[in-house]
Amino acid sequence: MIKFIRSITVVIMLILFGFGALFIRYFIFPFQKTREENYKTLQKSWQFYIRLLEIFKILNLKVNDEEKIKNINNSIIVSTHPSFVDIVILMSIIPNSTCFVAEKLAHNPFFKGMVKLLFIIDNSSTDVWLKDACEKLDSGLNVIIFPMGGRHKMDAQPKIRRGTALMALKSQKNIVVLHLKNSFDFLQKGQPVYKVDEKPTEYTLDYIGEINTTDFLAKYPDEVTFKTEITKQITKTLYN
Repeated sequence: MIKFIRSITVVIMLILFGFGALFIRYFIFPFQKTREENYKTLQKSWQFYIRLLEIFKILNLKVNDEEKIKNINNSIIVSTHPSFVDIVILMSIIPNSTCFVAEKLAHNPFFKGMVKLLFIIDNSSTDVWLKDACEKLDSGLNVIIFPMGGRHKMDAQPKIRRGTALMALKSQKNIVVLHLKNSFDFLQKGQPVYKVDEKPTEYTLDYIGEINTTDFLAKYPDEVTFKTEITKQITKTLYN
């Protein structure tokens, strides 16, 4: 019975997430004057959302090296991606951050307004998303990317794509590596949203390290070699 109630609660919370996005975009953002205010409002609202998930025993979040993570500045941030709420967790902690979102969300009636305003649309045109990502980095934002693409099971080690290396090459920003893990495959791709564990899913976020892009450029000035070596380093650091 408790598990059933928790399943219903997850569904309600996801509905709340959608309507919350609509409310913020059309009833709060229009009264704010700067992009910085918009990102701050989004961060605060997602902090509140994660807190609700903790209150209703959907998840528990433990953040190691919290001050170091909170102080990440103007970097490319890579992380593992075990569930749907990962980006909400990361952006609730790290200020001045944006991320890549699937192109279909740019057409979703709940999220399209916020996506087009604050996020990077991950479409098939490298020139478009790369230009948008570099502009946001140049403006001082952090850009969060899950370099393996989609969500993956908690024990999996999917192949790292080279998009992160290309972004580092063009922007010359450092790469910060985080590791997010959970105790239960929750809100996984292809998994029913109501599938929950008998107890709250435990999430743990760790700061792993920083990859200095300038050092790699000095050592590997050739573009192809640079992208290969950076991708190897991300893989080693993320999955070691």
